[in-house]
This record gives sequence, C-alpha cells and structure tokens, in this order.
Amino acid sequence: LLIFVSINLFAQNLSEITEAFKKSKKVTSMKEQSKSDIAHAELTNSYEAPYLGLNISHADESGDKGSEYAIGVSQDIAHPFANSNKDAAVEAKSRAIEQGAAYAIDILTLDIEKIYHQACVSKEMSQSLQRVYDEQSESFLKLRKAYEFGEISKKELLFNKLDLAKTKQRVTTYKREYISELSNLQEAVESLEIGDLVCNDLMKITKEIELKGVDEHSLIKELSYEQKEAKSFYDMYNSTLSAIGYELLYEKELGASRYTFGISVPLDFSSSKAQIQRAEYLHKNASLLAKKDALIIEIQNSLMASKKKLKTLYEEFVLLDEEILPMSLELKDLAKKSLYEGHSSVLEFLDATRSYSNTTIELQEIKKDYYNELFELYKKADMRGKL
Repeated sequence: LLIFVSINLFAQNLSEITEAFKKSKKVTSMKEQSKSDIAHAELTNSYEAPYLGLNISHADESGDKGSEYAIGVSQDIAHPFANSNKDAAVEAKSRAIEQGAAYAIDILTLDIEKIYHQACVSKEMSQSLQRVYDEQSESFLKLRKAYEFGEISKKELLFNKLDLAKTKQRVTTYKREYISELSNLQEAVESLEIGDLVCNDLMKITKEIELKGVDEHSLIKELSYEQKEAKSFYDMYNSTLSAIGYELLYEKELGASRYTFGISVPLDFSSSKAQIQRAEYLHKNASLLAKKDALIIEIQNSLMASKKKLKTLYEEFVLLDEEILPMSLELKDLAKKSLYEGHSSVLEFLDATRSYSNTTIELQEIKKDYYNELFELYKKADMRGKL
C-alpha cells in the first residue's frame, strides 16, 4: 500500500495536466498577444489629440514698441458623425480576436488530452504484454525442466524461448512509446513534473458522439464578428463627413486683441477615396460571407466522415473486446492446461499464447486509433468547452 501511494504521488491525472498547461508560458504568450491586438484595434476609435500653438513676437518700430503673441487650439476629428459605427467596429474586432485566441488555446489543449489518452493506452499495452511475458516466463521454467528430463525436444524449447524474447521486445517497444508520449506532455507543461499518469479518467469508448451545432463553432463566430466589423466600417465611410477640423485662436497685438474661430471640412465629392473605401469593405463582407459558408460545408463533411470512422472503430473494438479476446484467453488457458497434462505440444501452446497477445495488442491499437480520431473530431467540431 505504501509503495502504491508513493508511486501515485508522482502520477498526474488529465485535469492536473490541462490546468498546468493553461498556466504555461506558451498560453500566457498567446493571451498577451491577443490583448495587444485588441489594444491596437481600439486605436480606430481614438481621436487625434488637440494641438496647442503659441507664437510670441517683439515689435521695435519708431512709433510702436512692445511684444505680440498668439495662442490657439486646433484639432482634426475623423468621421465625427459615425461614433456608433466606430464603436461597433472596435467591439466586433475585439470579439473576433478573443474568439480566435480562445480557439487556438482550445486546440492545443485538445492535443494535450489526445497525447494523454494515447500515452495511457501505450502504458496499458506494456502492462498487458508484461503480464503475458510473466506467464510465459513461468511456463518456460517448467518447459526447461521438461527438456532436462527429456520430455520435450530442444527445438520445442527454443521455439518457446524465441517467443518469450519477442514478447519481451514488444513490452520494451510500448514502454518506449509511453516514455516518448510522457516527454511530449512534459514539453507542453513546464510548471508540472510528470513522472507517471493516473489513467483512470479516460474518455469512454462509445458508438454515438454528441456534437454541438456548426453555428457555435469558434471559427464561424470569428468570421461573423469580422463581418460585423466590415459592415461597421462600410457604414462609417458612408457617413456624411469623413472629417472635420476646428481652430480657436486668441491674438494680442500692440493695440488690439483678436479672437478667431475657424472650421474646415473636406470636399469629399471631389475625391473618389470614400467610394473606394466603401467598396473595399463591401467586397470584404461578401468575401467573409462566402468563406463562412464554405467553412460550414467543410466542417460538416469532415465531421460526418470522422463520425463514420469512429463508429467503425467502435464496432471493431467491441467485437475484439467482447468476443475474440475472451475466446483467445480461454484457448490459451486450455492449451496451457493441456500442455501440462501432456495432451498437446509446446507449439500448440505457443500458437495459443501468440494469438492471445496479438489480439490484446490489436485491441489496444484500435483503442489508440479511436482516441486519435475522437480528439481530431473534437478539434474539428470545436468541442473543448463541452468536454
């Protein structure tokens, strides 16, 4: 019990790993970059600061002598009658950036979850084969004694020894895969030392997978926000005035004071700039709409194909798990009993053992393929928040 507790002190579950990943430097960098992009987008809704001007001169003529000065404030305001459009454009752009950043982090998190599941299957493979190897080793000791007593030939003994070595090699192979996948997890989570995996929290293998509507997909929402941004900019460039400027000036001359107020507006009708800007965002909106429709069809087709593949993997897994594997196990046990009772040969026992170990590995390989396809499906369907 103490050994079991001490081992599990260094074993992490999926929740601990994903929480540590959310605090990783890579995720922090992505979040900070999105905040920077949002701040940049907000510049659209900011005004140029007013200018403060000051002029001082000194007069020294025969009749007039003294100082003169002028002080004034001026400012140019872009699209003064389109504040609501600018606010809407900035809001839509910010939401699109947030949606894109959240989706990118969710995809990376799903990759972590996929690696965790595959690593756990590799661990299960090595443990299953280790049990087969231990049983074969026990049988080999008895067969070696039988050889020493002349009950079996050296050829039969070598067949068993060779099969035993092959099983040991396969155990080593899957242990290496497990260590490699642990290393991949560790690279993604720098703040958590991963010594082992608990593996009691894997997704259940099921026939039917529930998915949310495509309209809820983050990439679709991101494109919708970009459409709103394009429409808001179109409305902004479609406003009455593209800019307005004003100037307040106070001048103090030798014998008089002068107050000046000036206003300036661009003659937009004399330029095609506004028309070109409207055309830009009109076509951009149309492009985003077509892109969104194409993406919806692409996602739906991809999800349909993945669900069919998952259903096939599930049916194959159930067949192996509920029918073929139990029969292989029973056949192996019968062959072992028959060998010890002298009713069958070593080769028959080896064939039964090899069939059982191959079926075990085939079952785990299908399980690994199932999890790989499952998490690829979740990535395509943007299901991170639903798990």
